[in-house]
Amino acid sequence: MSRNLPSIDRRIIELLLKPENVTFCVQSLRDQYIEQYDVNPVNKAPLRRFIYERVRKLIKAQFVEKDSEIKSRGQKYHVSSMLIEADLDTDEDDFVSWLQRTHPQTPNEPVTNDANQSNSKENRQAVKAPADSYTVLEKKLNEAQSRFLESLGEVEAFQQLMKEHPELNNSLSIDYRSAHERSSRLLGHVSALEKAISRLSGSCLYCGSGKRTV
Repeated sequence: MSRNLPSIDRRIIELLLKPENVTFCVQSLRDQYIEQYDVNPVNKAPLRRFIYERVRKLIKAQFVEKDSEIKSRGQKYHVSSMLIEADLDTDEDDFVSWLQRTHPQTPNEPVTNDANQSNSKENRQAVKAPADSYTVLEKKLNEAQSRFLESLGEVEAFQQLMKEHPELNNSLSIDYRSAHERSSRLLGHVSALEKAISRLSGSCLYCGSGKRTV
């Protein structure tokens, strides 16, 4: 299994290597990042998105695992022992550099005149809008995943009951089909929300010039 880390802000890796973060949530990493690296709290929303996307990279590379208990808020993640042994030589910008590059005017920058102030306000609104949408979509995704797992558990329970008690097959078959159809619909909802989040995350990497920055 590969020991090479994906391109990740080294500061996030340093936080994850702390013993208290062996089990963590994105919100806690965000708050630690703000405190330890002197990030303006006004940028909480884009910072949360920045960290969440890096956590997803680490999950895909198997350096982090998502907890089996799905939560709509405060989802837990677990750091793999592989991360301790990984090469920490990563070249990705930290959050502040990323934010300044992808959103040229942010609340951290000075305002020198009315025109700049107006532009700064527009940029703050542009950052806030996708961040708010991202939070709403993520909440909907977590709720849909939770409902899907519940429905899938019901399907499996009906299957087991009909296997152990064949005499119930006729009476439970309608309930089983209904649960199966419901789980299929919920899986579709989960897939649609995951795609929506992916598209929104991609659009947030575009700056005002219309050129994508990676």
